[in-house]
Amino acid sequence: MPNAIPNRAIVLFGATGFTGRLVLAEARRRGLSPVLAGRNEAALKELAESAGGAEIRVGDPERAASLEGIFEGAGVVINCTGPFLRLGEPVLAAAIAQGAHYLDTTGEQEWIRRAVERHSAEAERRGLTAVPAHAFEYAPGDCAARIAIESTPGAVSLEVFNRAEGFGTSRGTKKSALEAMRLPTLSLVAGELVAERTAAHRATVRFPDDERHRVGISFGGGEVLSARRHGAMIREARTYLVVPEAAAFVLPTLTRIAIPLLDTPVGAWLERRIDAGSFGPGPERERQPWWIQARVRTSSGAGRRLTVSGRDIYGVTAVIAVSGACALLEGRALRAGVVSSAQAFDPRSVLAELEPHGATWREDPL
Repeated sequence: MPNAIPNRAIVLFGATGFTGRLVLAEARRRGLSPVLAGRNEAALKELAESAGGAEIRVGDPERAASLEGIFEGAGVVINCTGPFLRLGEPVLAAAIAQGAHYLDTTGEQEWIRRAVERHSAEAERRGLTAVPAHAFEYAPGDCAARIAIESTPGAVSLEVFNRAEGFGTSRGTKKSALEAMRLPTLSLVAGELVAERTAAHRATVRFPDDERHRVGISFGGGEVLSARRHGAMIREARTYLVVPEAAAFVLPTLTRIAIPLLDTPVGAWLERRIDAGSFGPGPERERQPWWIQARVRTSSGAGRRLTVSGRDIYGVTAVIAVSGACALLEGRALRAGVVSSAQAFDPRSVLAELEPHGATWREDPL
């Protein structure tokens, strides 16, 4: 069973980034004072001063030795520093080695897979829980999927659809997307994880109270990796990103052309452009809506759909991350190891944490 670690610090790694600052604001709203950690000492000092004198710690995941002792006294590490495929593993390994629970805000499918395969056994041995992607992607979708699967006896397939309208993204999100695009999408096919080209599949979906069907293109979602842990009979699972209908026909060809270019000087040029761009979306993000639907079917075609909706994907990420950190400190995790959101916590409780922040969820038959 996971350890309860009361009266120990939350260390917020990547505190000076766009998501990190929102997580800090949410933590302070709840009366918490996390330790601020990251690579840029000057930025950390400035942020700590604005936060009323928080403790800072400096370490660079590209120099793993600099992380030795950085999580000393920590009960849980919230990691907001991406791209996680490039920077996540040293932070996770250091947190486990130093006896801290861990969660992060990734949206990178391959990082989740690597974290489970490389670090779950050691985390479990130490009685620690690590939850990659305990954020907008993919906590609500994973929780919706588990509830829908458990509500559907004989469920054999899962589809998860992500839709957001009019939203901007942070520099870290853009870089994570570039990193993830270099790799194939993993889907569950005939009970096995199979590598597919991003946008290789299309599917239609209708959200409650929406008058028309929307089109989604396949992409690498974390829910695929945990689907069989939620239901042993699940044989097929894919995740989809809802896009304008015209884009659904163009993107498969575009990705075929664009992905090889990411390993050329074009990829480095794109990263420089991201660094020169805006830090993140402005206050308008608070009004921008999102939907996530988990759709489950039996072999006969019957099934259920569970839809979660709300506004402000980054604000929701901060709520999910801080709520998860508090649950880990209090010993409310359901199991140790590197696990998904709906394995670590009761999925209904995770969704209930979002309700005071305007999120709702509903379950319907297909």
